[in-house]
Amino acid sequence: MFSDGVPAKEIARRQELTLEAVYERRYRWLEKGVLGLSDAPRSGAPSKLSPEQVAQLKIWASEEALTAMALLTRLEEKFGVRLHRNTLTGVLKRAGLVWKRTRHSLKKVR
Repeated sequence: MFSDGVPAKEIARRQELTLEAVYERRYRWLEKGVLGLSDAPRSGAPSKLSPEQVAQLKIWASEEALTAMALLTRLEEKFGVRLHRNTLTGVLKRAGLVWKRTRHSLKKVR
């Protein structure tokens, strides 16, 4: 887009990026060419679950209303993987499932 004369602000708007991100990508393009556009390795721990395990969790959570502890127990029994409850809920949220706790009593009506 730069070669077509499109201003950086317009590129940022079209690509839904910050102006800084547009200039950073242009700099990498000019310095390294196409190879500069690929993402750099990210920091952080690798995923604790394989795609197969995440798919199985989605199936279990979709088929019946299970508690986090029940899902964790099934995961450990089938795959031998132990997770913290917060890790499990994060995995399910990233998989597109909504995780809500069950209310055990109704609100009082005045």
